[in-house]
Amino acid sequence: MSPPLVAVVGTGAFASALVRALARHAHPLRLHVLGRDADRARHLADLAGDHAFLAGARTTCAAGPLDPHDPDRARHLLGALRPDVLVIAGSEQSPAEARTTPSAWTELLARAGFGLTLALQSSAAVRLATACAEASPGTGIVNACFPDAVNPLLHARGLPVACGLGNVATLASALAARLALPDERTLHLLAHHAHLHAPPRPDDDARGWLDGAPLTDLRGLLAPVRSRPRHHLNEVGAAAGAAAVAALAGAGPAHTGHLPGPRGLPGGYPVTVDHRSVALRLPEGVSPDRAVEWNLRRAELDGVVVGTDGTVRTTPRALAALRGHWPDAPSTYGPRDLEPVRDHLLHLRDRLRRQPAPPPPESAAHHDHA
Repeated sequence: MSPPLVAVVGTGAFASALVRALARHAHPLRLHVLGRDADRARHLADLAGDHAFLAGARTTCAAGPLDPHDPDRARHLLGALRPDVLVIAGSEQSPAEARTTPSAWTELLARAGFGLTLALQSSAAVRLATACAEASPGTGIVNACFPDAVNPLLHARGLPVACGLGNVATLASALAARLALPDERTLHLLAHHAHLHAPPRPDDDARGWLDGAPLTDLRGLLAPVRSRPRHHLNEVGAAAGAAAVAALAGAGPAHTGHLPGPRGLPGGYPVTVDHRSVALRLPEGVSPDRAVEWNLRRAELDGVVVGTDGTVRTTPRALAALRGHWPDAPSTYGPRDLEPVRDHLLHLRDRLRRQPAPPPPESAAHHDHA
């Protein structure tokens, strides 16, 4: 029997770190790297092969071109590959843009919140998940693009999504390492994407438990983690993600950890991942409904809240910032309205990228994801 096949769409920073981590996985895997740029995909697959060889892993690596916005090509390719797991790790908005090429656009995101880019984060995910559901319905779909908010949208549109990667997994794994835990079984963390940064109000911060007892100084424990360079956190999130993806694909044992967007839920949770299944493992006394409600409230830190029906609500702060540039921007929109919102945002981004970023106020904080 052939080892499980994992297809990764994307060749950016997080996708690259994930592919390298998967290549070093202890159990046999087949990797297929897919991207719009065939050369980048091939180079990444070659690099992953080198990592596998150096780690003594039994991973084979291949590559191919795929444009997420070409649904016919996506259906044909995914129908031919039939991967055990498809990881979507490429979107139309890089979270690193504010650090590399600041502009009036990134300044708007700093004021409004990263959730403003939801339509740009979800476009490729919707197209690829739709193509995969049609051409390879047995494939487990993992979305790594702003999964705390995108995965609820996918779920509302009837698209299967097992989980996301990064964000809460990054924080929990780095925290477990700082606490010298043998694994994450005794650690339970509720954290939204926005918690990659410390929120202004301590009461809005993440919640954690260790051995069933609340972590009363979680904000202090997370401070050194949050201060790390983002590419370092990417490595942590990718390593945690590789373990979860491999378990989902059936390569090796179950994985106990944390993931964002499990089964299309908003925000991040403690989970157990096994072959084709992702289950919540909440601390005693916290029901799934309470955990979801808590994450929905914390979603406001990112500027958008995605309801259980997929309706996107922009918070007053984010809407005021956006309407300074797009006066009739909608305060809410549904999961079927993503494309017109995306088109407006792309035009706005093109215009604002040509304008320099004004000096940010001292209180401003940019929210991006690992």
